[in-house]
Amino acid sequence: MTSSNRPVTPSPPQLVGARLLKAILVVLFFGPLIAPLFQATNLPLAADSGALARDLLSRYICPTPAKSYVVLGFPMAVCARCWGATIGLWVAWLVFRASTRDSGCPLATSPTRPLTIRLVEAYLELVWPLRLLVGALPFLLWIAEIRWWPAASYWMLLNGAFAGFWAGLFCCSIWPGLLQSRTYAMCEASFH
Repeated sequence: MTSSNRPVTPSPPQLVGARLLKAILVVLFFGPLIAPLFQATNLPLAADSGALARDLLSRYICPTPAKSYVVLGFPMAVCARCWGATIGLWVAWLVFRASTRDSGCPLATSPTRPLTIRLVEAYLELVWPLRLLVGALPFLLWIAEIRWWPAASYWMLLNGAFAGFWAGLFCCSIWPGLLQSRTYAMCEASFH
């Protein structure tokens, strides 16, 4: 019987739900676009499902469905603000992914890191209730915009993207396994 002196490397932690997170982001981004495309086909089942999606989202999710973009003559399933929020969620996920990939291990850090990575690192050092507060504050702009002043659709899109970014950064920071597996992969790569 022979024994090996090779060090045993532990397996990386499971990336719990990362595929689920990507699926949610894809549905949130493309869903509001697909609903008017389905309606534009005028096919019985497709057009009805697009109209159903529009009706459900505009009634139960979107605060201002009348302010949605029009695609092929049919309104998107959500307003410009809500769709901007999904764009912000995507940007947050991409920034979070890039920052944790580049800065997940102390051995991989350098003083020449980009500003976005340093900002995300500073954000991740906050305790979670403070991160929640930072993620929730931009939604006050939504309330102010809905209640007190009418906004153009481009302003609604930017406002939604801003709030979606901070909410997405918070969600990525607490998503089970997302931060730990990125940190593990970076530290593992720096040792080889």
